[in-house]
Amino acid sequence: MRFLNYVISFLLSLLFHWYLCIPAVILLILHFIFGISIWWAVGAFILYVVAVRVYMHILGWLVHMGNIKQNENRNVNPHSTGYGDENQ
Repeated sequence: MRFLNYVISFLLSLLFHWYLCIPAVILLILHFIFGISIWWAVGAFILYVVAVRVYMHILGWLVHMGNIKQNENRNVNPHSTGYGDENQ
């Protein structure tokens, strides 16, 4: 189930970042018009997929870093209102 969620998320991310594959589409059109190598278009498309995947992993890492549980500090300010009468 976790893998399926990752695949769906990755496909949606590819869909949302469609504009990054414009160079691959242009190179594919140039392949059909001028006969340049198809490998330029394939390489640009692979670069697009890898860039979106790296972007997803960086965002996932940043979200994970934001979710680290921090230790709660005891309130030692005598002027603040707290729970109980421990400061009085």
